[in-house]
Amino acid sequence: MRLIRFQQKKIEEMLLTLRDNYTCIMVTHNMQQASRISDTTSFFLSGNLVESNKTKKIFLNPDKEQTADYLSGKFG
Repeated sequence: MRLIRFQQKKIEEMLLTLRDNYTCIMVTHNMQQASRISDTTSFFLSGNLVESNKTKKIFLNPDKEQTADYLSGKFG
């Protein structure tokens, strides 16, 4: 079941308050959410790590073509 926006925002706020003291690992298919709350993003395809880098780098200028293709909606 999808979270309504209010619930999603509350969870994101909580994660942001925890980031100074904890390492949080979040698995999501919601790219907008990942870009809002993560410092580092890793892209996996078929169980294999394709790319891992600072979130800004992944979303603005990924090193791997597979990552760019996924983010642009060419597959997935």
